[in-house]
Amino acid sequence: MKRTIVFRPERCLMCLSCVLACQMKALGLLDPRDLASGQKPPRRISMTLIEGTPRTSICRHCVQAPCAEACISGSMVRNEEASAVRHNPETCVGCGTCQLVCPFNAITRNDQEDCMAKCNLCPEDDMPPCVIACGTGALALGRSDHDAQGKKRKFAEELRGERNHG
Repeated sequence: MKRTIVFRPERCLMCLSCVLACQMKALGLLDPRDLASGQKPPRRISMTLIEGTPRTSICRHCVQAPCAEACISGSMVRNEEASAVRHNPETCVGCGTCQLVCPFNAITRNDQEDCMAKCNLCPEDDMPPCVIACGTGALALGRSDHDAQGKKRKFAEELRGERNHG
């Protein structure tokens, strides 16, 4: 089990406070009024509605991280001590390979810096700003056994089931 951000969709109001808090943290801002007009901070967490149910795209910090395995510049690295996948934007070439292989759709493009962006669990904070900003408790810091390989297996099983029944 590893430290991760856990999402509980039944509590989510789609207010996007978590997204704003994350973006402000990425820019080093304390007040949302300080965001410049037209400024597009990198998204490290995304929210969407699928069939009326809130869904989040956020890094699960996989133990066997396909993004780290696919990264050609070595910018995505699994840090075992922190139980997290760390991204170094300084060495990232912005090729997007990590984005293509992520089964959780949790990696986005940071057009301002011409590199990729993802959740880093805000290791310098006791509690990530996105979790603090979530007034309903839809986001919580917890433990998870999310695994990219498991998600791939489940998806493959669902595909096999569709082929066998349809």
